[in-house]
Amino acid sequence: MIKTLRRLGFFSAGIALVTLGVTVWGIIPRLAKAQVSGGPQFWITWQAASSSVPVNYIGKALPSYNTKITAELALIANGLPVDLSGQTIYWYLNNTLIGGGVGVDTITFRPFGLPPNSLSLEAELPSYNGQYLAHSIEIPYVDPVVVIGAPYPNNTFSANPVGLIALPYFFSSAPSTLVYTWSVNGQTGTGAENPQVAQVTLPQGTPAGTAITIGLTVTDSANSVSASTQSTLTYAGQLQ
Repeated sequence: MIKTLRRLGFFSAGIALVTLGVTVWGIIPRLAKAQVSGGPQFWITWQAASSSVPVNYIGKALPSYNTKITAELALIANGLPVDLSGQTIYWYLNNTLIGGGVGVDTITFRPFGLPPNSLSLEAELPSYNGQYLAHSIEIPYVDPVVVIGAPYPNNTFSANPVGLIALPYFFSSAPSTLVYTWSVNGQTGTGAENPQVAQVTLPQGTPAGTAITIGLTVTDSANSVSASTQSTLTYAGQLQ
């Protein structure tokens, strides 16, 4: 296992993909940074394409272990985009050269190092109109996390059985390929047709005020990563 469960919250680990070309480029001395003031504006955008999130999540999918990230560079000068097709561009991740060449304004890579952390991505143009330009951004690099979806105000419920759903965030594998392990008061439940959903039935006569602790572990076996969480719900008794 590259990484076992570390704590509740964000989980994962990172590893780099290193090609022969990157290894060779890595020995090229970096130019002294002398960012030109008053030059064109840099725009570096990125997307963690393989980071899975629930369908109703409206935030940005963040990269975690083994996530494929695609970044793109744009320059704006005098209010207009600059044609970069003839420009030499080098890309660095945490000061390590990961690619580049003439017109290479887009790059796809996987993070390396261990999250939680941040990734420093830099684009350099060694000779833009005879000048050296460089710009870097920080990309959040996180552990995956799982949340128990239990839509009950104040974690109090009266329905019996009670329904729960696992909501995994930032795993590199699709939710359908993840392994879900549920427990109730420390007792692991049996398999289900849809393991992302759990249904807990209380025995007849369960008194109001009874608390149950729901545990959940989600494992990405393809990447040897897991995340866990738990939630305590209180039974309010059957509504009359």
